Amino acid sequence: MVASLIPQTLIGNRYELQRSLAHGGMAEVWLAFDLQLNRLVAVKLLRTHTADDPVVAERFRREAHALARLAHPNIVTIYDIVEENNRLYVVMKYIAGKSLRETLDDMRRRNPSIPGTLSPQLTVHIGRSIAFALKHTHDNNIVHRDIKPGNIMLDTDGTILLADFGIAKDTDDEGMTAGIADLTNDNIMMGTAKYLSPELVQGKSLTGRADLYSLGLVLYECLSGDVPFNGPNDQAIAIGRLQRDATPLSTLCPHVPLALTAVIHKMLQRRPEHRYDNGADVAVALQASLAGSPDAQTPAVGLGNGRTGTSTGSSTSVAPNPGQDPLMGQKSAPVVAPTPAPLRDPTPKKAVNVDKGLPPARRSSTLRSLAPAIILVAVAAVMVMFLWRGLRDTKAPAIPTPTQGAAREVAPVDTSPVTVVVLKSYDPNGDDKLENEAMVGALSDNDPATVWTTLCYGDKYFGSKRGVGIVTQLSRSSAGQMTVNMGSAPWSAEIFTSDAGIPDSLKGWGSRVTNGYATQEGVATFNVSSSGTYILLLLREIGSSPTCSASNPFKGVIRDLGFTAA
Repeated sequence: MVASLIPQTLIGNRYELQRSLAHGGMAEVWLAFDLQLNRLVAVKLLRTHTADDPVVAERFRREAHALARLAHPNIVTIYDIVEENNRLYVVMKYIAGKSLRETLDDMRRRNPSIPGTLSPQLTVHIGRSIAFALKHTHDNNIVHRDIKPGNIMLDTDGTILLADFGIAKDTDDEGMTAGIADLTNDNIMMGTAKYLSPELVQGKSLTGRADLYSLGLVLYECLSGDVPFNGPNDQAIAIGRLQRDATPLSTLCPHVPLALTAVIHKMLQRRPEHRYDNGADVAVALQASLAGSPDAQTPAVGLGNGRTGTSTGSSTSVAPNPGQDPLMGQKSAPVVAPTPAPLRDPTPKKAVNVDKGLPPARRSSTLRSLAPAIILVAVAAVMVMFLWRGLRDTKAPAIPTPTQGAAREVAPVDTSPVTVVVLKSYDPNGDDKLENEAMVGALSDNDPATVWTTLCYGDKYFGSKRGVGIVTQLSRSSAGQMTVNMGSAPWSAEIFTSDAGIPDSLKGWGSRVTNGYATQEGVATFNVSSSGTYILLLLREIGSSPTCSASNPFKGVIRDLGFTAA
């Protein structure tokens, strides 16, 4: 019989238990202090009444080893595994925040008349984070099988983490059971009934798409306040998804972009092959769903009367297509300006002899008075003759009249709305060219409480890396204004643009467009005067952070990032 634990119990001669954080049917989690590294950790162990069950103990052991081989920023990190006194302890990262289940329940308690719902932006941030975590999990031949709000943790820095692999299952590449025996009964539905996939309810072999279905149910609840399948008992709830599709989110949440509801309903397809292939595809689709409303119509800047326009801060004119009315969007007859009448020559047709009007005393010799003029005229005539002879043999290019030849085709001007398609981390001198990619969704959720951060560095200028940052991909090339909410200081940043994809190196971006520096946190505005489809915000200097170690104290923090076209 395993003895119960009490505060100040020392585990592995290193971890001192402080208090119980949570407990479920099989396991409990304690807050502990790591005496060697001087940090708080979470210690998970089996509850007293289950610790003596060999099947439960072996399942717990496999969960620990499964988690130990997963290393991803959106999966709870395993620090250590301790086995002593016939008991297994899993030492994990301590999450100071709370679960998504607690978050949704707190919202419901604060306003019982309205189901607790999250914004589309925060829902997408949570969905993308867990989707990336599942991609890593499935790549390691593990199916979680228990994706639900209670197993999704929201840390205080905005990081979303996947936890509790207690009923995870090892699979081979084809989704079949791996060489080791599965410790679950095929006739028992593993997981929570509200979040089960159809194939899990039917006891079929599983692939990672089962987890994607469950994640779709979680996102459905985040937006609508409840899961789509309910019933008087677990069996009725589980079978409900085999008999019908989920109620369309668009009818429950008209404020949610249709593109986002379409992504979630694709995740909820009853047949696995009709869902997304993997978590990365889900993450990309979720991000794209908030890239702009397809119903929004943005007129071209400075159209004025609908014939020509000039963009702000530029002398470049914008002309509509020939025969196209830019305001009506319909074909119209070309307008032909009338030919102006020739101007009348005011010179008298008949010469006037002024000399005859003078009195005789004032008259002069015409030949003598005109002699200088005659000489000048003669010289000019000679010069004209030579000039004419020189030009006679030179053929000037023909100038076509408006009626000669076919009219030149004017290239159409793209006046479609400029939207942010995707945000991507950028670490040009890193191994994978990315920097905390799973946190990038926090930059577009309009929630300053959620952030993207760099890693912790020993040098505030990034050492040999020289800088890391964020690339904004636009729907089309554009100049404009970038707004960045900096969450740490001091900071220094530069802006670069590109129309030829994302360069692998900083040199490939060319000259910087602009830069900025500040000694305090807050919103910074960058005028992006050079057009580009890809805009790089490169952090060159970052401040210190209390969340980093003494040896690597510097971390850059960005709360939100936006772009407005010129």
